[in-house]
Amino acid sequence: MMIFSAAVPSAGTRSSSSIYCLRSLFHQSSSSSSVRPLSTAPSATSQQILTYNKDTGIISDARSMQQLYQTIIGIEIHAQLSIPTKLFSSAPTRHESHDNKKSTSSPSSTTAIPSNTNVHPFDIAYPGTLPTLSHSAIKASILSAASLNCRTIHHYSKFERKHYFYADLPQGYQITQQRWPLASEGLVTFLPYSNQQQLQQQQQRDGKDGDKKKRRRGRENSPNKQEDDTSNHQQQQHTTEPVQLRIERIQIEQDTGKTTTHTTTTTSSSNDTTTQTTTTTAHINYNRAGCALIEIVSYPDLRSAHEAAGAVDKIRKLLKHVGSCDGKMEEGSLRCDLNVSIAPFIRNDTNDESSSSSSSRYTLPLGNGHRVEVKNLNSLRQIIAATEYEALRQSSLALQNKATGRETRTFHVKPTTSDDPLGGETICIRAKGDAIDYRFMPEPDLPPLILDGTTLGDGMTLSEFLKKYMPESAEDATARLMKQYSLGESVATLIASDPPAIGFFEDAVSVAKAELRVKDDDSRAEEKSLEEEQQQTDNTIIDDNSIVSALVANYLCNDLYALIKKSAIEEAGDDEDKRATLLNSISVDQSTVDSQRIGLLIAMIVNGSLTTSMAKKILTMMYKDEITSSPRDIATANGWEVISDVEVLTQLCKDVVHNPENTKQLEQYKQGGKNTWKIEKFFIGKVMAQSNGNAHPEKMKEALTSVLEKGVSG
Repeated sequence: MMIFSAAVPSAGTRSSSSIYCLRSLFHQSSSSSSVRPLSTAPSATSQQILTYNKDTGIISDARSMQQLYQTIIGIEIHAQLSIPTKLFSSAPTRHESHDNKKSTSSPSSTTAIPSNTNVHPFDIAYPGTLPTLSHSAIKASILSAASLNCRTIHHYSKFERKHYFYADLPQGYQITQQRWPLASEGLVTFLPYSNQQQLQQQQQRDGKDGDKKKRRRGRENSPNKQEDDTSNHQQQQHTTEPVQLRIERIQIEQDTGKTTTHTTTTTSSSNDTTTQTTTTTAHINYNRAGCALIEIVSYPDLRSAHEAAGAVDKIRKLLKHVGSCDGKMEEGSLRCDLNVSIAPFIRNDTNDESSSSSSSRYTLPLGNGHRVEVKNLNSLRQIIAATEYEALRQSSLALQNKATGRETRTFHVKPTTSDDPLGGETICIRAKGDAIDYRFMPEPDLPPLILDGTTLGDGMTLSEFLKKYMPESAEDATARLMKQYSLGESVATLIASDPPAIGFFEDAVSVAKAELRVKDDDSRAEEKSLEEEQQQTDNTIIDDNSIVSALVANYLCNDLYALIKKSAIEEAGDDEDKRATLLNSISVDQSTVDSQRIGLLIAMIVNGSLTTSMAKKILTMMYKDEITSSPRDIATANGWEVISDVEVLTQLCKDVVHNPENTKQLEQYKQGGKNTWKIEKFFIGKVMAQSNGNAHPEKMKEALTSVLEKGVSG
């Protein structure tokens, strides 16, 4: 637990206060609570220690545990549309070169584009240039609005100019839709961030448990079974309560350029005097200027840091699902502004500690303070940390009877330490004494945006457009995968949560079944024996949809995702924000192994050409080194070929069992007893080593049992 000491002035005294670094007082800390310290002159004040609960958003007195304030949060998300050109010009965006390509190294690998090269004269306000609205931006924006369940996608919307002056805004105004937005009244249902993490871990455990079912069939009477059942029961008892966030509006607008500062220090000496001169220069890159954005503005329905992070993560996934935004927060594709305020905590019958009641959420509490805007947060960690800091900072001011100012702040990131576990603080960048006059005016160079058959194409209505282009929802995909491929709910949910994984999974299943069908047809054409009739029966079982599907799902959800995750961790290094963002952006489209090769690998497992250990080695090689080789080529090159011939396996077992070096173990086996299974395990290991791991496990065990029984009877 961290502390935030709010210095409360004594009667008749006034004192100034200052924020200092974080320090830890309590070792029995909970990941849901944190506080920060504020100090003043001890002779004039008494200190009140505040705690913040990240799950409920309630600020409490750490000593008395009295609940003092409730956090109120609204969000504004700026999502850059993944389209090949800019919003009002033909200049390419960074997405153009990646539209038909997959990343082949890491989750954030992109080709660096030289500064100020993707620029059209309109983007830098060259006189005489006029805007031309991108139809790709219209399509992506409509799909985004539909994914956020907007009740109204307006048939008629308008563009207008929002005037303000920054060096990275060359026109002196931004083209937006403040008063006539594209869509309004949306609704997003999500899980708070902490519950999302627990649910993802549960899904991963379920996927691994599914892979172990066959190996655990013999453990019904094992002493660990009761412990396993208890653990599973505890996991099932975990419940997650969904939260709803209302979306006020979605508007299309331009992005700005990007300003970076560079500081250089020069040292000069004269007359035994050394002088250091620091020069700071600003560099502007207009590659981003004019790129298409949608701004998503919510109502102030959120009540905690974890809810804010969960809402942003859910919206990021929804936009990614429909393909309108890649959601890469670390690259600036999706940025979040927070509007944070506090209100006195009031307990009533409909408002429990978690403030989960819909009626209480949709009504601002009495006595809420001025909202403070925290700009340009580009990771979920920053959203959580900035919310906590602001809630505690505003609470400390309220306890000193100081009003929270109307201001815009930014989150200054610092290295995470024991004194500063949140890794930063908010800093005021400008005060909003009065409402800013942006001098909105209709954009004279653009007609109203009318969603008719001409705009949508092919004479389509809006409902026809959505029916044609709106992808299957994650919920529908989960239900279909469970029904069509007999997958478990947790595995199907995990695949459906990554839109590219749905097609990847289905393609891999098709490839595997086609490969098995070809092998089956070849064997039928070559031989007509009675033994082949039995083999045909086996092939019918092998071709069962559920077997192939289960194997593909297992290798996708466990092994392949693990390799992608490992690459992300290696790329992030010690950058915790980047690591958190990359791990939340894991997708199968970052894999160097395509569905074709996964399908061929699964077919080789099913037809007995590879063991599980061989397959896992081959998958790792395909991902890291052999990025073009087929599984069969890799297996052949490394001598990985399963020995299935019964006569060959029997001879291998005889060589091992009757080896003079193993006489002692054979004699122990002949004596019988409760340790016989250990002797069998010993011989299995020896046979596998003798075959270089190529012996077919089940057939080898049958052959070994036969050899050992003959040894006992002989």
